[in-house]
Amino acid sequence: MKKIILSICALALLSTACGGRLPKPTTSKKIIQHHFKKYGKKYKDSPFGKARVKETEILETEEIHKHFATTTAFVTLENSEVFKVRFTLEKTPFGWRYVLWENLH
Repeated sequence: MKKIILSICALALLSTACGGRLPKPTTSKKIIQHHFKKYGKKYKDSPFGKARVKETEILETEEIHKHFATTTAFVTLENSEVFKVRFTLEKTPFGWRYVLWENLH
């Protein structure tokens, strides 16, 4: 009985600890949209402050190093402006967070 309980606990720990090496596209999309929402409030004169993000399209996600990935995406604003951006994401114990971003426009 103890062996069964220990094996179930070990399996549960392994499945949660390993996780994916790349963020899911939906996770990347949420991170990008959340960032530009905060960025627009802070920098009202920027294009992201004048118009809100309408749509985010993830083009590709690549692994840079273990726990680091880069995501390239198109960000469409409500005024029809489109920006190509690249986000560098880091995996922390609590999930993915962005480290830096650059405008490829």
